[in-house]
Amino acid sequence: MKAAIFDGSPTLRLTDLPIQEPGPDEVLIRIDSATICGTDQHILEGKFWAKPPVVLGHEFAGYVERVGERVRNCEPGDLVSVEPHVYCGCCKPCRLGKPHLCLDRLAWGINLNGGFEQYATVRMDTVYQVPEGLGPEEAALGEITGCCMHGIDRVGVELGDLVVILGGGAAGLILARLAELRGAARIVISEPNAARREQIRAFGYPDVVDPLNEDLAARIDALTDGLGADVVIEAAGRAETAAQAVELVCHGGRVLFFGVAAPGTMAAIEPNRIFAREITVVGSIRNPYTHHRVMEILPRLRLKDIVTHRFPLENIAEAFDAAHRGEGLKICIKPNG
Repeated sequence: MKAAIFDGSPTLRLTDLPIQEPGPDEVLIRIDSATICGTDQHILEGKFWAKPPVVLGHEFAGYVERVGERVRNCEPGDLVSVEPHVYCGCCKPCRLGKPHLCLDRLAWGINLNGGFEQYATVRMDTVYQVPEGLGPEEAALGEITGCCMHGIDRVGVELGDLVVILGGGAAGLILARLAELRGAARIVISEPNAARREQIRAFGYPDVVDPLNEDLAARIDALTDGLGADVVIEAAGRAETAAQAVELVCHGGRVLFFGVAAPGTMAAIEPNRIFAREITVVGSIRNPYTHHRVMEILPRLRLKDIVTHRFPLENIAEAFDAAHRGEGLKICIKPNG
């Protein structure tokens, strides 16, 4: 089969790999859709770790080809989504009910061969049936949607909240959808990319700010009589937006650091502001115990149009170039055409 291998260099290498037959508790999936995540880009840039040689791609879905003898939760022909993490169960975070913080975590697309290949073999407990009516591209968004759901759970969006999202890429839009379902009264999205601002409006969010040419703080002051936002979500992974998040939130408000900043990135934040306003600041990583919930809620999220670009596996270098340029919202690799 064809696969795109990360060998430690800044570009993926197309190669042929043997198909791994499923063991008794494993599922062989013919991959239909695998979407590019910011983490994949950071790995190629040398900012994040992956174990070469490995097939990247941790957001993927496809059709069951074969199953092991003990598999009971799916059968050949089923459309399934993969939750790509495997936890050790023995470290302190695992034993305290926080497996997403596992100290010995494995993940398809990081240190196990992931979705940028024609077939993947995964454990049956990572495989989830996709609701009827959803296609494989939406199913491939299960992992990122789970991460967003965990973030919304962490920051505690409530009925009537004014929510500001700094960064209007795919994750920003999914966060907006989930905040809306949780009862946010108004959602303001800050996004410097003009094409993305138009796409955000098309998704039904008219309160879009160009932070390069508009005063976001003044806009939020005008909407809140100078009080500030109830919730601010940093979804860009940048030092300046991390600092801005604390400036935009109201007394007693909540800030979520969701965007993935490169390790070592430092932000200038005034501790006294957090103290004096009793601001709650939380981080969010991965997607613990969310994938089942995501499959239940996906039909209501209307995410189909988040996938804006599609590339065959042989053009994966072009796909990553487009992602690096900030084109579209979500870019999808189609390993089997």
